[in-house]
Amino acid sequence: MYYSLSRLSALDVKWADLFDANQESFQEFHHNPYYELILVADGTVYLQAGEEKLTLHAGDSLLLMPWEQHRGWQSNERQGQFFWVQFASTPDITELDYNRAPQLKIVHAPPGQASTSQQHFEEALVLPRRFQTRNRYKLLSCFEELVQLLIKPKGYFRFQATLLLGEILFILTSEFLEQSHTDSAFPSSYTTFRKLLSHINNNYETDITKEALEQMTDRKYEYLCQIFKRYTGTTMVHYMHQLKIQQAKHLLLHTAQSVQEIGQSVGYADPFYFSRIFKRVEGISPQHFRQK
Repeated sequence: MYYSLSRLSALDVKWADLFDANQESFQEFHHNPYYELILVADGTVYLQAGEEKLTLHAGDSLLLMPWEQHRGWQSNERQGQFFWVQFASTPDITELDYNRAPQLKIVHAPPGQASTSQQHFEEALVLPRRFQTRNRYKLLSCFEELVQLLIKPKGYFRFQATLLLGEILFILTSEFLEQSHTDSAFPSSYTTFRKLLSHINNNYETDITKEALEQMTDRKYEYLCQIFKRYTGTTMVHYMHQLKIQQAKHLLLHTAQSVQEIGQSVGYADPFYFSRIFKRVEGISPQHFRQK
């Protein structure tokens, strides 16, 4: 099972701690109104989530949904310790369904000038419910720092806690994305899509050819068009136009460059073609946009 976490999510850490699963209280049902992320620090932890009985080993992470009942099982077995953090997220973390992928808007405007657009794309981070990390000690270090911060708060500790939780989630989602091409349960098309999207974001001002995209991804252009439309709900050509027009809008508002100069700077050599594309995307001409 996988979850979708918007990159624009507002995270709010409620509490974090290190728990010894041998305590008697672990055998009782627990449920809380927040998301709970667990990371096994050492040993083996037997945890029941709902009706599912899990055996978690050192380095295993598990994400629990709000109000999801959980408790320990195998009380006769010696168990290890795990870190946990409870947190709120706005918007909510949702279950990821690849059949509805276009609704996730897995597209983002690039950094810099183009990010001044009024249109916001909520790029989705893919977070597995259960995951075996290769960065166990890095994650443990983040959890230890988070726990100590909440035990002895100082300064902007809530903001620091948010940053640490963000780092933990980033490590998990990034590592999962890197490993996903070997995981048959996770579509390889998504990895190809992310590589394709990164290339477009970094080179949209240039003339991106079909041949260049095929060579960069080692995939046919027709296939690239299909997966781009699948994950974004739009075409590559339209998306590249959007990026160029976003930057053009910034230049129209904040520089004295002529419309022709701006068109050329964002990749449109023909000023009439630039004006036509601008009007198609924004509904008005570049001149009228600047005047308004």
